[in-house]
Amino acid sequence: MKIVVLGGYGEIGSCISADLAQTAKDMEIVVAGRDEAKAETLVRTLKAKNVRSAVADARDMESVERVLKGADVVINATNYYMNIDIMKIALDCNVNYMDLGGLFHTTLEQFKLHDQFRKKELLAFLGCGSTPGITNLLALHGANQLDRVEAIHIQFGDKDYTKYNTPFVVPYSMHTVFDEFSKKPAVFENGKTKFVEPLSGDIKVLFPDPVGVVTCRYSLHSEVATLPVSFKSKGIRGCTFRGGWDNDFIYKTKFLIDSGFSSYEPIMVDGAKVNPRNVAVALLNRFIPGKDVKIDDLEYLRIAVTGKKNGKKLTIAEYCKAVTNKKLNIPSGTWDTGVPASIIAQMIAKGEITSRGVLPPEKVNIDLNDFFSGLKRRNIEVFSSTE
Repeated sequence: MKIVVLGGYGEIGSCISADLAQTAKDMEIVVAGRDEAKAETLVRTLKAKNVRSAVADARDMESVERVLKGADVVINATNYYMNIDIMKIALDCNVNYMDLGGLFHTTLEQFKLHDQFRKKELLAFLGCGSTPGITNLLALHGANQLDRVEAIHIQFGDKDYTKYNTPFVVPYSMHTVFDEFSKKPAVFENGKTKFVEPLSGDIKVLFPDPVGVVTCRYSLHSEVATLPVSFKSKGIRGCTFRGGWDNDFIYKTKFLIDSGFSSYEPIMVDGAKVNPRNVAVALLNRFIPGKDVKIDDLEYLRIAVTGKKNGKKLTIAEYCKAVTNKKLNIPSGTWDTGVPASIIAQMIAKGEITSRGVLPPEKVNIDLNDFFSGLKRRNIEVFSSTE
């Protein structure tokens, strides 16, 4: 069995690769990307006999095809802009595909490849991280306990005790952050999808201790693209995603966006054309915490599933709690994003997931108990309560 992690040395990719190195010792794991030195450095750090590096540039079809030869699963941990291109390569190579989400619009485009994947008896698992990923499967877990589902609302909140020595902390791909903060979020309300202003719709959400009350705001996310369709037969009429980002982080990111640093439109600087976003991302990536910074944080995902059971209205609040992996010095938000991809890739490679076609997490025939047990073994806890 062979699993390829494209972008396997990036912020999330390195987490996926590390977990696979520890838990999939009977499989061949390939850490792939266009930077050979970074891939090799990570492989040496992992110190696992079943892990090797490879050069594969997502913009070069032939290089990716060479790496995917003989693979059972490819985990796409590159930027979501590459999702469709890499899906098509996986399809040509007869390899099952996974990614970390398509930020709503790309996800909808990806579904157009459903018949092609099903015809080849392959699975394209869309959104295998924390959100989308864990959130979708917790929504499914809650919905399974209700006769009818009226609404599904997703939020996250965290607590960070880390002492950073930089003016800005990059939590994940800044390309994605810029898009989440600037593109209009989808909101499913009264059975219809509408688009609202970024970071609007702020509400106070109470998370378990020590997080407490967090202000959460609308953001564009893939769950709102899939959950209303998946639970249409149960009568769903509402679905939202809100993020609980720190106010200081919001202020700084919005300043960059409002100042034009997130724009792809080239500008002239000293007679040369410069892409503002690429420059901003390169500069901000200098602030990704190094190994000298001891991470100490935790994150909660909250999925409120409201509906009826035996004619009585009921809200089931599903939670996922992740803490820093202190052994590997991986932040909670990175850990609960990378781990699900590792667990699910191993399930697919072993033949434990038999769904075919292009599907969101909640439509895949995954054993929820096995998945949640896999999270627990990695110190990621799921639990629920009724309201």
